[in-house]
Amino acid sequence: MYKSDGFIYPAVLFVSAAVLLVISYTSSDFITRKTFAKEAGEYWIGENLLQNGVLLSSRHMTQGQKVQTGTQRFPYGTVSFHITGSDRRETVQVTIQAETTTGTRREAHLLFDQKKKQLIQWTEV
Repeated sequence: MYKSDGFIYPAVLFVSAAVLLVISYTSSDFITRKTFAKEAGEYWIGENLLQNGVLLSSRHMTQGQKVQTGTQRFPYGTVSFHITGSDRRETVQVTIQAETTTGTRREAHLLFDQKKKQLIQWTEV
């Protein structure tokens, strides 16, 4: 230890650089994970709203109601649907719009077979 002049300064710099590197990596990873979790949550809430819109519109058609539009509010968003087509046609086109409470909007178009009472096609816009 006789020749230890000037050893402490480079050692402190190296250790502090290593600590800063670890801190920056973990904070970046944390922010990325939080952002992904938020976006995934928004996606699944929107998907759930669209599925609720499909259930509402199909129930609306199978009950034979004459009104061609409808809106339903949920604690996590709003769903509205518009049915295009007449009672005489076999297939009916339904447009579903969903908006979450944070403002994310999603839209889907469906084809519904009235005779078989089932969904033929689902297209998200």
